[in-house]
Amino acid sequence: MAPSVSAAAHPYDRDKRGWVMVATAFTSNLVVFGNLKALGVLLFPMTNDLDSDLWLVGWILVFYGILHSFMGLGAAFSVFISTAVMASYFKEKYPLAVGLSTMGIPTGMMVYGPVTQVLLDIYGWRGTTLLLGAISFNLVVCAVLVKRDPSSSSSDTVQYHEVSVSDHENLEEGGRINAENKAESSDGITRSNHESHKSQANKARQCCRHIMEAIDFAVLTDVRFVLLICARCVSTFTYSSWLVYMVSHGQFQGLSEIQASFLPAAFGIGNVVGKLGVPLMQRAGILPPMTFWACFGASIVSASFLLDAFIKPFVGQLVLTGLVGVGFALNYQAIDVMVRFLSTDDRLISVLGWQGMFISVAGALGGLISGRIYELTGSFSSALFVFSGVSLLSIPLFVSEAIYARRKAH
Repeated sequence: MAPSVSAAAHPYDRDKRGWVMVATAFTSNLVVFGNLKALGVLLFPMTNDLDSDLWLVGWILVFYGILHSFMGLGAAFSVFISTAVMASYFKEKYPLAVGLSTMGIPTGMMVYGPVTQVLLDIYGWRGTTLLLGAISFNLVVCAVLVKRDPSSSSSDTVQYHEVSVSDHENLEEGGRINAENKAESSDGITRSNHESHKSQANKARQCCRHIMEAIDFAVLTDVRFVLLICARCVSTFTYSSWLVYMVSHGQFQGLSEIQASFLPAAFGIGNVVGKLGVPLMQRAGILPPMTFWACFGASIVSASFLLDAFIKPFVGQLVLTGLVGVGFALNYQAIDVMVRFLSTDDRLISVLGWQGMFISVAGALGGLISGRIYELTGSFSSALFVFSGVSLLSIPLFVSEAIYARRKAH
């Protein structure tokens, strides 16, 4: 899955339209993940109105958010394709581009949290969801702006093939069979029919083979991809659950509804700071490897979760939530950059698709387990202990990926 040699000659970082793609990806992330945060604010009202258990509604929201963000048709087309198209314009500036585009995630957190609380007080949770759906129609505008850099296609990629046989080839095949039918006897006709069925079977097998190549199962054989996706799944296990239960945890810690609704804003500010950190360090000439940033981010997340279980004052909650945002920003941005350069531009959408499928399962499990822990213990503190420990599991995976990449390069 190494990038092609021809790709090196591609003039990355020069086309100004690439920054339009950055803005498109930013808006897509803002709307998609903002909706997920809004659902977290609506968790308690929906639970009370539907007369259901908190863990069940919370898990449904997490599962819905994961499907919406990574596997649902609408959001997957918006987020995945805009990210893949954006990547075709950048190489050296890709850390900056991906940092700016994914700032839509914390921006969505900061905007959607308080706004959803205000809409909830005025219209109720049903009216609020209708308004959120109307806002989501802005993704249509983003889709219109998406345009891939035509010079970024790798000539040596084998992923994309024409699956269907052209009409000209069908006519030639049919003409050959008709000629044989006229020239041969009844035994020849039988033999020609057999060859025709055999030809159709070969075409069907060829079609299936091309479909399998388009799905790109070869991605799963890359050791670096497997290690990075396992690390991303570990982070997503805690990330998706924290987005949904962040406000609820603040309320259980003694914060008012208004105070708790500002926790997403603290998370968003910390996330923006973290995403700006790597590009600013590069501009200053400080270039630690992405593995360092990923491990550093995981460590910050783990320590913040551990302390958050004990800190109850509003200011302390804001600070720790902001640190969680910084840690996740460093962790996710480092993974995004490392995954970007595992493959050619043509195959990046396959890489992102497989990544989305695996982390969707991890996110759903995180929401289910954290919700069940709350039901059993009566608080989210035990879940935070679990999150703290799980966050550290990604560090050995990052280190293993770096060691394997270094050995493979030599």
